[in-house]
Amino acid sequence: MTSAGPLASAQPCTIAGLFTPDECLRLRRQMDASFQQQAEVWLGDDFGVSPESRLSTIATLSDAAEQSVHARLWDVMAQLEERYACAVSHLSAVTALIYGRGGHFAAHSDGGVDEDPPPEIARRRVSLVVALNDGASTRPDFSGGELRFYPRCAPGAMPQPGAQIVSVRSEPGLLIAFPSPMVHQVMPVAAGCRYSLALWALAPEP
Repeated sequence: MTSAGPLASAQPCTIAGLFTPDECLRLRRQMDASFQQQAEVWLGDDFGVSPESRLSTIATLSDAAEQSVHARLWDVMAQLEERYACAVSHLSAVTALIYGRGGHFAAHSDGGVDEDPPPEIARRRVSLVVALNDGASTRPDFSGGELRFYPRCAPGAMPQPGAQIVSVRSEPGLLIAFPSPMVHQVMPVAAGCRYSLALWALAPEP
C-alpha cells in the first residue's frame, strides 16, 4: 500500500452526478431539520472548537441516509483505489456540513501530519467531499466557499504566496476526492449557505 507521502503529490479528482439534484435536496432538507452543533478541529491532542480555523455547523443524518451515501461511494471506490494506489477497507461516518455566511475552514491536511494521531485519522487515505448545492453557476445558491487545494504544499504546512492552487466549486451531486494528506481549505462563504458531506476512505486496520 502506498504511503501518505506519494499520495500527497497526487491531484484531486471529481466525479459529477454521483447524487441526483433530488437526492441532494432531500439531504439538505434533512440537514436543516436535524440537530446541529458547531464543527470542531483537531488541536494536536484533542478535538475542540476554533472559529478562527473552522466556522461551520455539523448536522445529523439518519442511519438510512448515511447507509445510502456509503453505498453510492462504494460504487466508485475501486476507481479511487486505483487512482491513488491505496487499499480501502472501510468508510468513516458521514459528516454533514453547513457553511453559512462567513463560514470557512482554514488550510489543513486530513491526515499524514501528526506523529501519533488517533487510529482512524492514521488510517485515512482518501478524503471524500460530496457537494449538495450550487456554488458554480451564474445564479448559484451561495457565493464563495470554493474548495481550494495546494498540491505542492507539504502535508500540514501553510501555503506560501505563489503556491500552486487548484479550486473546485460546488455543483449538486459532485464528488471531490483527494489524498488525505493534501493541504486544502474551504474559502469563506460570501452569501447563502454551502451544504456538503465529508468522509474518509480508510486503510485496513494494521
